[in-house]
Amino acid sequence: MRRVLRVILGLILAVVLGLWIYGQRGGRINRQDISDPVQSVEVSPVPEETPEPTPEPTPEPTPEPTEEPVMFDVSSWEYMLVNADHSIEQYEPEQLAYINIIADDTEIRTEFDPNRQVVDIRIAQPLLDMAMACKEAGLPIYLSSGYRSYETQAENFRRVCANNGVSDGKDAAGYYITMPAGCSEHQTGLCCDITDRYYPVKDSSIENTETFKWLKEHCAEYGFILRFPHDKADITGVMYEPFHFRYVGVEAAQYMTENNLCLEEFVEMFDQQ
Repeated sequence: MRRVLRVILGLILAVVLGLWIYGQRGGRINRQDISDPVQSVEVSPVPEETPEPTPEPTPEPTPEPTEEPVMFDVSSWEYMLVNADHSIEQYEPEQLAYINIIADDTEIRTEFDPNRQVVDIRIAQPLLDMAMACKEAGLPIYLSSGYRSYETQAENFRRVCANNGVSDGKDAAGYYITMPAGCSEHQTGLCCDITDRYYPVKDSSIENTETFKWLKEHCAEYGFILRFPHDKADITGVMYEPFHFRYVGVEAAQYMTENNLCLEEFVEMFDQQ
């Protein structure tokens, strides 16, 4: 009987002990679940997107300034065209001026003086300025022939034709060596034959003088052109005259020189505009 009681008592103690141990384990598990920190998950940062660069606006190109076309009013007096096809009949300049033949003084006279050279008064000052500049360059200058009236040119034509055995004023190549009255630029008073001294007969050899070389290089600065160059004889109809200088104004003279134009070509070019 005692043995049975001991067995029963042992069983009861075993059950109580088992319950206690189970209770202890459950508590520890619960406390561990509560006390353990929540494991943090490391999240990789999302890379920021690099914005596409905004393209710089292409600047509008600055337009090149448009040059105004060169224009000349060829109806102006400076461009009076006189040749075998363009007679001025018995034209006379409104006013004449008389200047020193070798540019020894600056006086421009309006009264007749047979010892001075005569030209249209509108070209007297630039002609004198050019002649004096040539002298200042150390070169001799001679204003050989300026204005000729209709009557004077008619007499000149007869004389030159007789001296050369021709009747039409032309040389063997068909170029004029003298113009009929009404067809000579000298009648306008806008030109002058210029040499380094007096020549009873003027010819192409004058191109070899230092005075001619200076005049050819500088005449446009004063508004003059070499009126009858050797390479334009087929257009002008006049033989090469390295002594005949014509006033057209500074701007036109420079334009014609730079573009290798004779007066006929120049007038034709701008007469169409």
